[in-house]
Amino acid sequence: RMRARFARHLLVAASLSRRGIASMGGTMIEVERKFAPPDLVQLARRVEELGGKRVSEASFTDVYFDTPDCALTRRDIWLRRRDDEWELKLPVEADAKRSGGERTVFREVEGAAAVNEALRDLLPVSSTCEDRLEGAGALPFCIDDTLRDAALAPFADFATTRSKFALGGCSIDADTASFGHAVMEIEVLCAAASGVEAAEAEIARVADLVGAKPLTSALGGKLETYIRRHAPAVLQALV
Repeated sequence: RMRARFARHLLVAASLSRRGIASMGGTMIEVERKFAPPDLVQLARRVEELGGKRVSEASFTDVYFDTPDCALTRRDIWLRRRDDEWELKLPVEADAKRSGGERTVFREVEGAAAVNEALRDLLPVSSTCEDRLEGAGALPFCIDDTLRDAALAPFADFATTRSKFALGGCSIDADTASFGHAVMEIEVLCAAASGVEAAEAEIARVADLVGAKPLTSALGGKLETYIRRHAPAVLQALV
C-alpha cells in the first residue's frame, strides 16, 4: 500500500507551485530503479567483464526532514542532508502517472542556496533572508532560518556504506544501511523529462547485463524501509 501511496503523491504534486523552481538552473532529473541486494564479488566481476569499473567505496549519513504534518512527504517531496550537503527531490510532473514503487523519477535540487530557495516557495515561512544578509556569501546559511520558520525537523537518520560502479550510461550503487537493510540502485541522470524513457531503457539494459534481481514484496528502498520500521507518524501519513 505504501508504494501505491507514493505513486498517488505524485499526482497531488502536479498542483505544486513552480515559481522559482521551474526556472532554477543546474537541476537534473534522476531516473532510478531499485533491485535486490547483489553479491558484491559477483557484481564487481561482472561489471569488469562488461567493460565497466568500480568507481568508489564510501560511507555517508543521510538525515531527512519534514514538518510535523508531513507537508513535504505527503506530496512526494524529499528534503535530505547528506553529510554536509543539502538536496531536495521534486517529482517530475510529466512523469507523475508512471512513478512510484521500485522505480523513481525526481528532479534534484542541490546545494544549500538552491534548496533554500525552493523550500521557501513550497512552504509557508515568515521571515526573509535578505533582511539579515550583508553579502551574497551568507546566503547558504539562510536554510537554517527556513528550517526554523517552517518547523522542519528530522524524521529519519541513518548511515550507508556504498559500493559504486559505472557501466554503460548507468551508475550502480550497492548500499548497506546502518539499520540492517541492503539494496542495489541503478541510476541515470538526464537534463530534461524528454530523456526519461531513454534513461529507463538504459537502466533495463544494464540491469539485464549484470543479472539484477527484482525487489520482492518484503524489500524496498532504504528510506521506504526505514519509514516502515522507525517512523510510524510518517508511515501513517503515507498509507
